[in-house]
Amino acid sequence: MRHPGPDDLKELPTNPDDFDEPDWVKIIETAFPPWETPENGCHRLTELGGELDPDYAAFPTPQEGKWNPCYYTKAFAGLHPILDGYPTPIDTRYPYEFAAPFHQQPGDGSTHHCPDDAPADIDIRSCPKIRIDCGPNCVELRDDNEFSPIGHVPAFVPLAAVKKAYNSGEHDVCNEWFDFETRGCHIKIDKLDELVIDNFGDGNQIKFQPPVLIGGDLPSSTYYKLEYSFESPACDSGNCRGPHYCTKEVAEAGIWGEFCPYVHTGENSGLYRHPHLALVALELWIAHQCMPSKCPSKWLDSPDGVGYGQIGVETTGITWIEMDDNMNPMTQPALPYTWPNAGGQNSIFPGIQELYGESASKEGIAAVS
Repeated sequence: MRHPGPDDLKELPTNPDDFDEPDWVKIIETAFPPWETPENGCHRLTELGGELDPDYAAFPTPQEGKWNPCYYTKAFAGLHPILDGYPTPIDTRYPYEFAAPFHQQPGDGSTHHCPDDAPADIDIRSCPKIRIDCGPNCVELRDDNEFSPIGHVPAFVPLAAVKKAYNSGEHDVCNEWFDFETRGCHIKIDKLDELVIDNFGDGNQIKFQPPVLIGGDLPSSTYYKLEYSFESPACDSGNCRGPHYCTKEVAEAGIWGEFCPYVHTGENSGLYRHPHLALVALELWIAHQCMPSKCPSKWLDSPDGVGYGQIGVETTGITWIEMDDNMNPMTQPALPYTWPNAGGQNSIFPGIQELYGESASKEGIAAVS
């Protein structure tokens, strides 16, 4: 069977209002079509920790087979779309996640590997990742990592590498990047390693910039608009942690930023999208051109999406903490810090019982398969 050659593939759709970067909204929504957005836009708060803005109080209505367009927290990661879930890096087979196992320990399923007997009040950030840091935005290559020598890097790194390689027109994409028998609609891990090392390798290290505008003006080498990090005035007090919008009080308490919501004030409220979703959407957009009968354009119809979210709330997401308002997805972590969330009828955040049932662990979940 002849696969399309480089000259047969489509150009990536671009956004002229975003430095002609790929139109990530269009690419993501091809794979993850959204529910209809309220006429005025996504709901939002008047300020961090504030009240619901009455001019933006309408919530979107769930639609079968589609996804919530107003996204605020990773607390529902791995849940069915009707429950506000989106797939985790484990669900999308992201090879550089190296997630912790699920043994009911703090940080389960995150990139921080805390001991099974870690106390509930442990600072999850203090638990190690599967990588060797060599400074900010730098990891060392090592041969003893499972799957890849690269170890954990954020998904915006391979996303930038794949984007650049595809746009170059110098690769026989369909014949060299994919092997359906081993990786389905994903780029082969050794090829992804090659693209990342070609773009970000420096000797035995991977060095990268954060996905922001350098000096507020020029895109970095990994620039990804949909992070919506450090917006003003919400983050003017040094309270935000990357794309996570913590109040000053929560930030000063030293709580792991992952538990804070994404952008939820101003015109970009609810528009954050995980870079691992952009990566899998881009892979699927390309794979659909190469193998249209095997790789449908929608993620739920793809090999990864079959059966997703259909086993209750036994999710691949991390166990959450108590929140200031357990019925509000835009809420802040409760003070003092309390892990885990109690769950139950008085919380939209799933607790240990919902996540594990009667099991002490979830041994069948693999980070990459």
